[in-house]
Amino acid sequence: RQPPPPRAALHRPPPMAWAPAPRRLPGMARPVGAAFLLLPMLVLLLSPTGAGAGAGTDAAGESCAAAGDGSCKAAAGKSKREEYWENLKHHGLQIKLRSKVVEEKPTGSKKEAKNRTAMVVTEDVFYGRSIIKIPRHALISVETAEPKCLRQDLNSFLFDKKLLEKDFNVTGEDNLHLLSLAYPLIAMNRDPDSVFREWLDRLAGERLTVLELTKRQRAVLKGTTVEGAYKEMARNRDLIRNTAGNLTFFAKERVGQAEATWALAVIMRHARVVHPHQDVRETRHPRMYLFPFAELLDIQLHPDPGIAISFQEEIVLENGKREEEVVVQIARKDMPKGEEVYLWPGRLSNSEMIVRHGLAFPKNPVGIGRNITQPPNWHENPASNIRKEYERYNCTSLESFELRFSPLGSPSRTFVRCYRVSWFLTNGWYSPALLSRRRELEKWPPPKKYGKDDWLAWTQADQEVNRVILEYCRDMRERLKDSIDAATAEDFRKSKDPLDKLLWQLRGEESKTFKECMNVAKSIS
Repeated sequence: RQPPPPRAALHRPPPMAWAPAPRRLPGMARPVGAAFLLLPMLVLLLSPTGAGAGAGTDAAGESCAAAGDGSCKAAAGKSKREEYWENLKHHGLQIKLRSKVVEEKPTGSKKEAKNRTAMVVTEDVFYGRSIIKIPRHALISVETAEPKCLRQDLNSFLFDKKLLEKDFNVTGEDNLHLLSLAYPLIAMNRDPDSVFREWLDRLAGERLTVLELTKRQRAVLKGTTVEGAYKEMARNRDLIRNTAGNLTFFAKERVGQAEATWALAVIMRHARVVHPHQDVRETRHPRMYLFPFAELLDIQLHPDPGIAISFQEEIVLENGKREEEVVVQIARKDMPKGEEVYLWPGRLSNSEMIVRHGLAFPKNPVGIGRNITQPPNWHENPASNIRKEYERYNCTSLESFELRFSPLGSPSRTFVRCYRVSWFLTNGWYSPALLSRRRELEKWPPPKKYGKDDWLAWTQADQEVNRVILEYCRDMRERLKDSIDAATAEDFRKSKDPLDKLLWQLRGEESKTFKECMNVAKSIS
């Protein structure tokens, strides 16, 4: 007789097992050893039930095949999709959410309350416990691209041979993220039997707001912080379409403009940042993934990362037996049953939200603005001494030096802190003692008088920060005035079209913000 099969617990799957394990299909005979072939009668006598079961299976298979009326699939058992979802649950899939209709209170221009669909937790979730837990191999990324040949081609094109950089002169991490999501997404959408067909069908009409604007509507964006949004997104769409021919999977059926436009819209609106595991955050940057789960499409966006919970990678022990790589959304407080859950759209101002998602928030902590003032001593290498010094003040990237302003004209505290540190480092006034004065580094407007011996250095640093702020806000205010004529302004003021109103709101918010910024800067001067 055959030796007993090894225990399943002894065969731990690799951390990233993308393909399902082989399985025995119904009607397929079990493998037999030599002893069974030599002693068929002994087998029949000792285990008649097993023999009868095998014969019954074969007979059922023959009759099913002979029927040819579709009953074969039902008799054979579960569908590919059902088996996939059961396998995900076996590997730890949990989504503790349900939909609920809630009343939205009137805010700003909304005079009447409206009902909307919210996603709330289905049970009490305590601090530090997962609200959503998804096996990492279920997310759409370059590592999970199907079929396998596409995955290999994509890795070779983007990373191994770096043909995107060599042949197309395209660099930057954002472009790599875009293409590593676009091609697997398009390939999945072409499969009519995809296990994520429900999610794909719900996104079939997805469009990017800025690419749907008419020439007349795009003219209103001139002079704003998102003036170049249309050209940027059109370039991304063309990048997806023009580089697809380098992959064997798309050699016969090329990616068209409509397909590339759809993929770009899905990525820009639904891709989410996932932070790496705690142990590797110093060596790995956050990455973008697509979450192909229909339940997550109804979760509302929130601009405050303190309220909207981001995703992170974890390694968990499932059923106390095996390790699983999962992506989780962790409760930051005790959440009672029925509390609403939000997703963070990313570091986007209201202007950026409008051109990407077609909506704006009543209060957005990100602020208006996009200009980055790069320090003269900035180094591209994160391991350089100057970058390590900046990191001590949480100035980890050039985004820390981006000018963003609240509706009242106040600059972001991150910019004020990092630009002051930059000025001290550049002009020879830096001291490690600044680490203990973080509160002073972020304070704006600055105090009228400093009480310490280094008051002169701080005063000069404040003057430089204020000069940069005033110049930028004055320039943006003048651009907004000069980039639109009276007839166009009157046309959009009177328009009843919802998108026209939204674009005019964008322009008005920016104009007021930069006006307030100038007033604050002049009062400090």
